[in-house]
Amino acid sequence: MRSETIENYLKTIYNLTGGSSQVVSNQQLAAKLGINPASVTESLKKLHELKYVIYEKSYGTRLTASGAKLAVGIVRRHRIWETYLHNVLGFGWEEVHEIAEELEHVSNDKLIQKLANILGNPGFDPHGDPIPDEKGKVKRTKFIPLSQAKAGKKYIVRAVSDHSTLFLNYLKKHGLIIGAEFDVSFLEDYDGSMLIMNKKKEIVISASAADSIIVSEKG
Repeated sequence: MRSETIENYLKTIYNLTGGSSQVVSNQQLAAKLGINPASVTESLKKLHELKYVIYEKSYGTRLTASGAKLAVGIVRRHRIWETYLHNVLGFGWEEVHEIAEELEHVSNDKLIQKLANILGNPGFDPHGDPIPDEKGKVKRTKFIPLSQAKAGKKYIVRAVSDHSTLFLNYLKKHGLIIGAEFDVSFLEDYDGSMLIMNKKKEIVISASAADSIIVSEKG
C-alpha cells in the first residue's frame, strides 16, 4: 500500500471525525475520497493490519493512537502549506487546497517548521481550520454552523468546511470571507434557507451552504 494512499486515508478519517476517536463508516469514506466502497474496505483491512486503524465490518473504522499521530502530522503539513501558499505566494483561498494535497506528502519536519516560523506559527489556515502545533495539539473552538444561527443576531465568518473551488468562489463573490461580519435577517422554516445582510447587501443562503459556513456570534 503506497504511503500517499495511507496518508490520504488517515487524514480523511481525521477530518471526518474532527480529530476525535469517533467511528466513520465505509460509505462516508467512499463519498469523501471518491472511491467505490469495495476498494475502501480492502484498504481499511490493510490499514488495520498496519495497526493504523481499528476496522470492524459491522461497526466502522477509527484511528489508533499511532494512526492518529500520523494523521495529525499530515493535517499540520497540509494546513501550513495552504497558509504559506496563500499568505506568502499570493494564491487565492480557492486555489490552495488542491496544491497542498500534493505538497502535504513532503514529510520533512524541519522544512514544515521553517515554513511555520516564516508565517509566525499561525493557529489557523486560510479556510479557518485550526493548525495542529508541533506536538499535535489543536486549538478547540466553540464555533457553530451558520445553519444553527438565529435571526436578529450578528455573526462573524470563522471557517468553511467545504473547500471546493466552486463554493469558495461563491463565498468570495458575496464577500463572505474569513472575518466577514453580517446580520441574519430571516430564517425560512420550509427549506432551512436564510436571508443575511452583508455590507448592506442582501444574500439568500441555502441550507446546504449554511451547513458549510462556520461562524461565531458577535458579542
